Amino acid sequence: MSRKLKVVILVLLAALTALVLLSWNRPQRVDMTAYVPADSLVYVEVNSLPDVLEGVTSSDAWKRLAPAAGVKSDVSGFGRLSKVAYWTGAGSAETVVLARAQLAFVVLGFQASEEPGSSLKITPRAALVAETHTGESRVRPLVERWAGDLASRMFGATRVERKDLGGAAVTVWASQENPRRKVVAGVADTLAVVGNDETAVVACLAVRRGERQSLAGDARLRESRARVGGSDALAFGYAPAGSAAKVLESTAPLYVEQISEDPKTQSILASVVPRLADRLLRSAAWGARVRDGAFEDRYLLELPEGVSARLGASLTAAPEAAEGAYSLLPADAYQVSRYGYADPAAAWAGFRAAVSSQVDTLHAPLVSLALESLLKPYGIEEPREFLAASGGEIVTARLDGESESKVLIVRARDAEALRAQVRARLGEGARAETAGGQEMLVSRDAEGGAASFVGEYLLMGGGEDVRRCLEARARGETLDKARPYTSARARADGTPAQVSTVTSDAEYAADFVNYFAPRGGERRDEEALRRELAALPYSVAETRLGETGFEKRTVSAFGLLGEIITRYGPRR
Repeated sequence: MSRKLKVVILVLLAALTALVLLSWNRPQRVDMTAYVPADSLVYVEVNSLPDVLEGVTSSDAWKRLAPAAGVKSDVSGFGRLSKVAYWTGAGSAETVVLARAQLAFVVLGFQASEEPGSSLKITPRAALVAETHTGESRVRPLVERWAGDLASRMFGATRVERKDLGGAAVTVWASQENPRRKVVAGVADTLAVVGNDETAVVACLAVRRGERQSLAGDARLRESRARVGGSDALAFGYAPAGSAAKVLESTAPLYVEQISEDPKTQSILASVVPRLADRLLRSAAWGARVRDGAFEDRYLLELPEGVSARLGASLTAAPEAAEGAYSLLPADAYQVSRYGYADPAAAWAGFRAAVSSQVDTLHAPLVSLALESLLKPYGIEEPREFLAASGGEIVTARLDGESESKVLIVRARDAEALRAQVRARLGEGARAETAGGQEMLVSRDAEGGAASFVGEYLLMGGGEDVRRCLEARARGETLDKARPYTSARARADGTPAQVSTVTSDAEYAADFVNYFAPRGGERRDEEALRRELAALPYSVAETRLGETGFEKRTVSAFGLLGEIITRYGPRR
């Protein structure tokens, strides 16, 4: 055998050995639902942090904004090292864990507390579960350091205690000011669990030991995952049937006071709303991915059998008009929602009947009360009469992100009936003014607002908002001509939707890219950043009624996943 042939054989053997070792060391992806309790109320999984960061940096918004914000393209700090760490397990413990970890976030319940001088506070009992695919000897010190740092940032001074709870060794960092505020961490082999409640962490560790049933047996979860494309998504979320009722049972006291000031009514609503949610809502799911340079989120809200068919008879979607309500809004309107129904009055009656049918006759009137309260901020006191006089396009808009005031635009079906209702709303003594060449009626009462009939549309809202809309229309500076809006509409599905919403992504995208921006800002170009943000397409969301429930699709700069990272991710 020649020397050259021996060298070739040795090289081939070395390459084969390397491939075998890489294959041996490469982590095998697991089903994270097998690591969390079956009675979890909310479940969210991310199977690869490097994939998420790659999705972020490949998006059009990131490519436009990051250079102006002075952010390097490789925000993860991993680069090629993460791939090496993933395949070989070589590198620092932090690099290996971040490259390999599969994550699941779960909410197992809620706890209410009322501290002196403050209102009722609802806190979820939650845990972050990580399959690190890394040995416990490397994982435990890293997790305890991270958890300790988190506790210090959240609470300041802490008291550290190591416990054995139900056969699980956990470490607890409790606030010295309020011992009920905690960070709890436990590690078992390659699994790490960090939460804000001891029972939540212990429950997840018990599932790992096979002592508690896991969420993996939920057949509806598998079906929902397929419906929202969760199998190959960057992130997937799921809420089992019954979760909505349990969540609302805990949080209802926070919002029923906004529906009625009567304590008795508030008490009844706090009781009936969770019951209604339990009967009307089944499971919910979410999947996120990057498609055509933008983040696409898909949501599924399943309804009980037969409810979708019943709603479908009345919630028939109407196509969008070529020159519609968007031509009455300023070019920089912050958020606009369009409700397109062939017959708005029938849609309202059908929806109210479908919801009311899920409760007994004693509580049915409260359903109507709750639904009617949603329209009162727009000046609609009698929904049935107002919607009967309205055509198939109803639009609500917030002109500014900082303001909660909204304007309402409806296509008139019966203009005279609408005029009579507007006069009743504005009250006696309403004065006529001119704005943008259009007549505008303004109430003497500051809370009465203003209204204007423009062509076949009625525009209602606060006086300054209505004036702003009319003046923008006169200048030709309207939303339907603005590039961020037209770019967003190009991303729409193209088929009629019951509800469609466009929202300025500028502020949210700025928060996201600034999350990764280095301190000091030496490479930052503020003028270029403002210019790119102003040209950023609006996010677009479309909701449709499907065979089993409501389906929603949103396309935006960084999606719900980006909001989660910005709000809950660790700061660099």
